[in-house]
Amino acid sequence: MNADSTFAVRLAEVKQRIATACERVGRSPDEVTLLAVSKTFPFSRIEEAYAAGQVHFGENYIQDCLDKMDLAESRSLPLQWHFIGHLQSNKVKSLGDGFYLFHGLDSEKLARRIAKQAVAGGFKARVLVQVNIGNEASKAGIAPVCLFDFLKKVRYIEGLSIVGLMAIPPVVAEAAESRPWFRELSELFYQAQGEIFSGCSEFQEISM
Repeated sequence: MNADSTFAVRLAEVKQRIATACERVGRSPDEVTLLAVSKTFPFSRIEEAYAAGQVHFGENYIQDCLDKMDLAESRSLPLQWHFIGHLQSNKVKSLGDGFYLFHGLDSEKLARRIAKQAVAGGFKARVLVQVNIGNEASKAGIAPVCLFDFLKKVRYIEGLSIVGLMAIPPVVAEAAESRPWFRELSELFYQAQGEIFSGCSEFQEISM
């Protein structure tokens, strides 16, 4: 079994686990986006993943991602790029419409800088707001108690499209122990959807 087929087998296994989990809670697997974290991996591995059916990739270094985006374009690969790391303010000018989604909006200052870049570039930046769901000092994100006030401040900024929430929960010994954190994030999402983004079709995604 070569490397390509091995990856394809692993990817199929992950998709089957997603399908099983969705069936358990009455959801369609089509509602779930599988994001492959491709940071630090060479473009050849991304091509391997794409050949196996993977389309969405996450990077956390702007320049690395831009280089990979150029390679994908030169090979006519229709990949979707996510920026998943902390974005420094001085790197915002590197953002372009080639990014499918920015994970990690955690301040009004960053929101306005991203929006300014988007308006200048003639595109709308799609973002997920990062929630510090465990109120950990070591992690970025908006505290749950401050979330709604933050959303009210940034929801109408021109050039910015807030499409959901994301969080990195506290480290736990067993995966199942993370469920309460994601349940809380889900509750915050639906509250925001009903109270702040009522009628806004764009605010319909949640990343966990």
